[in-house]
Amino acid sequence: MNVIIIGGGASGMAAAITAARAGAAVTIFEKEDRLGRKILATGNGKCNMSNSRWDGEEYNETARAFAAKVLEKVSPGETLEFFEELGIYPREDGEGRIYPSSEQAASVLDALRFEVQRLKIEVIHEEWIKGVIPQRDGGYSVVSHVNTRRKAEKVIIACGGDAGRQYGCEGDGFALAEMVGHTVTEPVPALVGLTSKEPYFKQLKGVRAKGEVTLTAQAQSGEEEVLGTSRGEIQFGETGLSGICVFDLSGRANRAMKEEKRCTMRLDLFPDVEQAAFLEMMRRRLTLSAYKSCENFLNGLIHKKLIPVVLKQCGIDKINDKAEKITEEQMDKIAYMLKNWDVRISGSRPWNDAQTTSGGVALSEIDENTMESKLHPGLYFAGEVVDVDGRCGGYNLQWAWSSGILAGRSAAAQPKTEE
Repeated sequence: MNVIIIGGGASGMAAAITAARAGAAVTIFEKEDRLGRKILATGNGKCNMSNSRWDGEEYNETARAFAAKVLEKVSPGETLEFFEELGIYPREDGEGRIYPSSEQAASVLDALRFEVQRLKIEVIHEEWIKGVIPQRDGGYSVVSHVNTRRKAEKVIIACGGDAGRQYGCEGDGFALAEMVGHTVTEPVPALVGLTSKEPYFKQLKGVRAKGEVTLTAQAQSGEEEVLGTSRGEIQFGETGLSGICVFDLSGRANRAMKEEKRCTMRLDLFPDVEQAAFLEMMRRRLTLSAYKSCENFLNGLIHKKLIPVVLKQCGIDKINDKAEKITEEQMDKIAYMLKNWDVRISGSRPWNDAQTTSGGVALSEIDENTMESKLHPGLYFAGEVVDVDGRCGGYNLQWAWSSGILAGRSAAAQPKTEE
């Protein structure tokens, strides 16, 4: 079986290795000068390969059933065995995230590259594919930007999405899919920081706080819906919000803003305390701190840089005045804001800062049992080019491994013949 794989990233190499091990003659076309550059940036350079904790909500709502089916075919456990055979042994942190024991993404990439070399997989660098043309007699003609033409019985499109454009990810796979009639859900950045035009962010750079965030979207009709909630560390930046819990909701926010909906991120800095109990706690705190300044009244409760912002938002400009001057109405506002801090979202950080893509080739046009196109037999998709995106914690790399292995296995399979 002659198999061409377009893209030499995580899913592409997983597909290539699996297909070659099954006896296929495999060629990888990689537009960059080396394979897998984006892998080096994953998990802050440590490569968060997978996660041991699964609750069924790891992927975007429209993709959960599809992704679950693929991960039944190629489970996280099977994936870890795949890497153990390559010499990569997993190490789990306290939150279920799985890394190589070396805690170096370079170890994972080197292991994959070595196996590609060992299997004598042909790799063509610095040529990007501009067309995949179905042939009348079966198979495909793959055309590169320098008009090189290769024929293959099977083709796997695994060239990523738009996230991480500095690594050569420019949505090439979307264009190829559309050329052969596939539907592509418009891609937007995901796992990325969100921006806001609120003026106070300039003074909050570097602030981190534990809490819960809730994303809401309001349509032009005025109808509002909750798009999701997530807990974790909230990071305040000069231009807006980031942190894992914000990242997890960023794809939904960008999708809603594409639809011209008004997005708001509500921050709850004390999610484990009910509003009424928190208000009572704050009133008691004020009684005990009446002799302090307004600023010192909140010292030790929230980050120091947040204090003047919160006080100003609640109508207190003179932060050095005695706390005893805080009115009951102002006290109610402070207690409410610390659990219901609404931040209007204006946009997101650019594609270079995004860790993955939300959107891609429509799942209704792909067979979840094989990753094969329902429109063109012998054409497969894997990884980020497909409309599957997951939350932080190794779930997107797991999708890349599982979908790549499944596509490679399916593409290498010989057609069944009738006896």
